[in-house]
Amino acid sequence: MRQLAKYAFANAKIRAMRSYLLGPEVFNLLLEAQDVYECFEILKKTPYQQIVSGDLPLFKLEKEFLKFDLGIYGKVQRALSSSGEQEFVALLRQRYELEELKVMVRIWHHKLPVNWEEHIALSRISYDIDFRKLVAAQHIEEFIILLDHTPYKRPLIMAREAYKERKSSFYLEAALDVDYYQRLIDCIDRFSSVDRKVARKILGIEVDIENINWLIRLRKYYSLGIGEMLEWFIPGGAWINKDAVRKYYTTDGLTKVVESVSLGPYARIKELAGENVLLIENFLYEILLSEVNSALSGFPFTIGTVLGYLILKQRETRNIISILHAKEYGWHKEQIMPVVHI
Repeated sequence: MRQLAKYAFANAKIRAMRSYLLGPEVFNLLLEAQDVYECFEILKKTPYQQIVSGDLPLFKLEKEFLKFDLGIYGKVQRALSSSGEQEFVALLRQRYELEELKVMVRIWHHKLPVNWEEHIALSRISYDIDFRKLVAAQHIEEFIILLDHTPYKRPLIMAREAYKERKSSFYLEAALDVDYYQRLIDCIDRFSSVDRKVARKILGIEVDIENINWLIRLRKYYSLGIGEMLEWFIPGGAWINKDAVRKYYTTDGLTKVVESVSLGPYARIKELAGENVLLIENFLYEILLSEVNSALSGFPFTIGTVLGYLILKQRETRNIISILHAKEYGWHKEQIMPVVHI
């Protein structure tokens, strides 16, 4: 009863918000559309009507979709009564800012001649960050100082020497990810036992997916030793941990790395290892989706319901953006299906 009372308002609010998620029939129409303009007409009959009604280029539309999602996070946060759960949703929302910061890291490191403003959805998500000064920083120390008032400073300091030695932005981005997930785990560990169990399971699968994807990519495209790979391993996975990877790892290459992560529900990765990386990502996402649906249909209402809904909302936005970009390039349904999670 206490758990039900705790989430009574949030339960009603999120159930109502879930009813606005697009169904498979809408996505099928989008996939069958002849071009991006037909997609716009379809989306005008959905909650995204205002976003697609203007005559905006696709990169600006993408920013509007992200702003829409950030607004959703705000609504969910306000529906929660406990400061701990509100802090958790604020951290989940912070992921958008983290992704923007990682893009700025790449732009700054590679001195890319691009308009950085096109990659920013909002001027402020969690912290006041002067992205203009970041991309103009003369060295890594200046870049870090500009983040002095944020939680991003500490992980960048930890990765600074590896970055300076190897001249790769990977170390900065990996450090930001490791720190972010650790902060999420720390927040979850302050929940009640019911909430903690559900949230750790869902987040654990997300962490496993992140670790599996980058382990395979690192081993396939970079020549990193096991010690260096594991240094940037994200903590908190449901099935995959450093010891599992270290146990299976040999100098034989990708095969043993794949074996090290083909545990429990991920066993099929062995079959998919020789296929396109996108097939592995889609397989992993299906596992996450199964856990999310379990949380959403469970009783009593828990923080897992909140986390599950936000994952579904994020997936929906990514699918829409992927389809719109694909249609702009003239892709057909068969070409798009492997890159979306529907």
